[in-house]
Amino acid sequence: MSINNKLTSFAQKQLVLAHNQGERDSIIKSLLNLEKTLKKQFGSEINAFLRFGSFTRNTILPREYDANSDVDLMVIFNSKNGLYTPSTYRKWIAEFLTEVYPRSISKKDFPAIKLELNHIKFDIVPAYTTSSLLFGTTFYIPGKDESWKVTEPNVINNHLAEKNKNYGDNIIRNVVRLCKHWNAGFGYPHQSYLLEKRIIDLIFWGNENTYSRFLKTINVIGSDFKAVEQALYWIKEYESRGDEGKQIQWLQKLLPGFYG
Repeated sequence: MSINNKLTSFAQKQLVLAHNQGERDSIIKSLLNLEKTLKKQFGSEINAFLRFGSFTRNTILPREYDANSDVDLMVIFNSKNGLYTPSTYRKWIAEFLTEVYPRSISKKDFPAIKLELNHIKFDIVPAYTTSSLLFGTTFYIPGKDESWKVTEPNVINNHLAEKNKNYGDNIIRNVVRLCKHWNAGFGYPHQSYLLEKRIIDLIFWGNENTYSRFLKTINVIGSDFKAVEQALYWIKEYESRGDEGKQIQWLQKLLPGFYG
């Protein structure tokens, strides 16, 4: 098996939450319970829930590879009879979660409320929507100074899907997962969402596979790290010598858990 095939297998198996059925089922169960509990508490104050983020893009990593993996949930409040301030909704959610999940960690972390369970973290964001024939549905989440700001919660999903299709072979999604694993191992120098967006926005020309695309991408996003520069140098050096074993050893310095 070529080194590209090994890296692709790692990205599409070990780094995919769906391949850990127990962990995935546990997360979905907790997510459904969270939505049910919030709806029971706030009733008609809540219009809907919207799941967004890496969980919906299938780029969330198992916690074995990213201890900060989380699920983003938007709580869309009913504004028909008036709109409260962002801090009011955040306070409602925070106080309720503290009461319902007393043994878990819940705290405000603008603009979300974080809920940390044993097996997963949730980022819960209050929101409201408006609708028009011209603009469709517009989403608003807390902004600064008690304001609301417009957001497009799943626009990056469409960009990823389009670019992934254009490149083919699931290469872009593979690279996103690999880079998120690297990011976790290097102490999270990049915020997860911004990292994904940056990777998706990168442009490279020529025929590429997961291996070559990952090396080019990590060279860009990890350029501030001497350890990345060194690893890339030796990966290329041993590639020129045809020594795949040494290539894998240096890849492991970037991607712990990749055994080739």
